[in-house]
Amino acid sequence: MSTPSSVTRSGSRPVTAGEFRDVIGRFATGVTVITTESGGIRYGSTASAVSSLTDDPPMLLICLNRNSATAAAVRDSGAFAVNVLAEDHVELATRFASRVPDKYDGVPTETASNGSPLLVGAIAHLICRVAEQVEAGTHYVFLAHVEEAMSYPGHPLAYFRGRFGRMQTAPEADVLREVRARVLNAGSDVEEVIDTGRWAEQFGVDAGRVHRALVALADEGLIRRQAGEYLIAPVPDSIIDDVYKAKLAIETGVAELTVGKVTAGQLARLRELMEDTLGFVKDGRFTDPEGWVRANERFHEYMVELAGSTILLDTYRRLCLPGLNLRALDSASYASSSLLDDHRRLVEGYEAGDLAQVSGVLRQHARRPLEMRREDRLRRATDASPLA
Repeated sequence: MSTPSSVTRSGSRPVTAGEFRDVIGRFATGVTVITTESGGIRYGSTASAVSSLTDDPPMLLICLNRNSATAAAVRDSGAFAVNVLAEDHVELATRFASRVPDKYDGVPTETASNGSPLLVGAIAHLICRVAEQVEAGTHYVFLAHVEEAMSYPGHPLAYFRGRFGRMQTAPEADVLREVRARVLNAGSDVEEVIDTGRWAEQFGVDAGRVHRALVALADEGLIRRQAGEYLIAPVPDSIIDDVYKAKLAIETGVAELTVGKVTAGQLARLRELMEDTLGFVKDGRFTDPEGWVRANERFHEYMVELAGSTILLDTYRRLCLPGLNLRALDSASYASSSLLDDHRRLVEGYEAGDLAQVSGVLRQHARRPLEMRREDRLRRATDASPLA
């Protein structure tokens, strides 16, 4: 039986907002845009807090922040539409989650019978009339009757741990694993334009499944999208250097905001995630490169989460560090135990409230990838030498 982490214990102290966000973020949801019209103005907000209530009569509920203009418009109009987004609607979801002046600029729409805008391309529309409104903390909860419901072919956009993604059926998950393995096995010096049709033929699957796998891998940062094609691109030292400089800038800024200010529960969680990284380096090698990348990312991402800024966290995630590292590492790559020492000292610095120590370790840690890559090249060259 697994032992619950500090953020899952109850009774000793109240759960903090940060801990709650971390835990509830592990509940994957679909993504919708709630739209309405009030006073001749169209409103819309991205929302994942949508749930069915009953099918007799058909009812659902939505949750919107009370400070949202869309929430006020739904309250005033008493009507709205739920637009269920498709897997390629990341940009649309991001747009309606932002504060751009005109969210509908360039977005094709139709008009529902209740006056609400309908986003063309959504995989489902539900036309709703508000039955009841409840205030709950920072949000309004609207209980509504579903007056019309339409669905269309397509796959849904998903939201998990603050990231948009794609839900995979079992066959598609198998294809994703195979395509992913081929990309990772290509090595870090390869440059190749992916022939989707040829890969589909080799895997014995429909080309659409390979395309969806490539879309997912592009979002992960393993491959690159360019002019409608998917590329396996080399991972040169210059790219690693640039990305880790950006990572350092984010993490040192977070440290200045958070060292000496985090809770005991957050420190316990940080130590727990650090300890999860310790078993992946042995005798100068990664015992499980992919396991290391995932554990390392969870640790560093949680450090960034401590700042409590979704914008900062999103910026960090856009560096696509897991994809970069998975391309750059393999089971024979050199692994320095300094990585683990850095992690220990980072947590000790946080626990001591020592900003100077944390900042110094972060600077050292940012140099490790290129240091290890150079050492790896020397070792491989020595091993390949006939005089070795």
